[in-house]
Amino acid sequence: MTKAPISAPITDKNQIKSMIEGFSPWYHRIKLPGNIVTPGLNNSDEMLSHLDMLGLPRNAKGMRVLDIGCRDGYFMFELERRGAEVVGIDYALPTTTGFSIISKILGSKTTFMVENVYDLSPEKHGRFDLILFLGVLYHLRHPMLALDKIRSVSRPGALLFTETHLIDNYFQLNDGSFLPMGKISMSLIDTPLMQYYPQDSLAGDATNKFAPNMAALRAMTHDAEFEVLADYVVGSRGYVKARAIEDYSISRFRRMDGSTELNR
Repeated sequence: MTKAPISAPITDKNQIKSMIEGFSPWYHRIKLPGNIVTPGLNNSDEMLSHLDMLGLPRNAKGMRVLDIGCRDGYFMFELERRGAEVVGIDYALPTTTGFSIISKILGSKTTFMVENVYDLSPEKHGRFDLILFLGVLYHLRHPMLALDKIRSVSRPGALLFTETHLIDNYFQLNDGSFLPMGKISMSLIDTPLMQYYPQDSLAGDATNKFAPNMAALRAMTHDAEFEVLADYVVGSRGYVKARAIEDYSISRFRRMDGSTELNR
């Protein structure tokens, strides 16, 4: 676990520029003093605008936030700026992402943990009021297990924001081309479906494994004991906002699924 050291923010433009240029590769585009922006591949501001449209709290004071797959920490630092206590997890060391650099520049108090989503537990990590699950689900071999683990660290009524690759507009054919699902059959749009990507068949990236359509993402979220509050599809991506609920029939099956005691 890396707790960002409590120190004064760095404001010297030349020092910041030197720190940014001394690291590569960047994933997030993070705005820093002196009009400096980290040269990340991810259009972080655009994603934030989508989340804000779905109702990401503008004032997060008093909230405990978990950012899963946090990388350089763009959303961690943004939620901290909005008043939250923030924990981020990623499989990579903070020194191999831009987190360590940006946290030092900003004087951040956020916490970075080298952790796997499958290992989340309330005993180890506590519970959270808001969870960000952005750009991770389609990289996972066990997406439902991940959602169950997320639910286990959610406080009653906690908000979950999920963003992922979707197949509604980008169903991949055997020749590697893409087609909107509605062009195959309009009935497929409302049918919960997932597509599996063997080896590196999606974008040459072997970590791309499963992608749902929006109907499946909504159903999966519900079966992890969340109520879907809002969703929308934009291009090849989709967003869902959900709230943790208590549903005995769902929770019983979730427990039974991982137990030999069928009558628990």
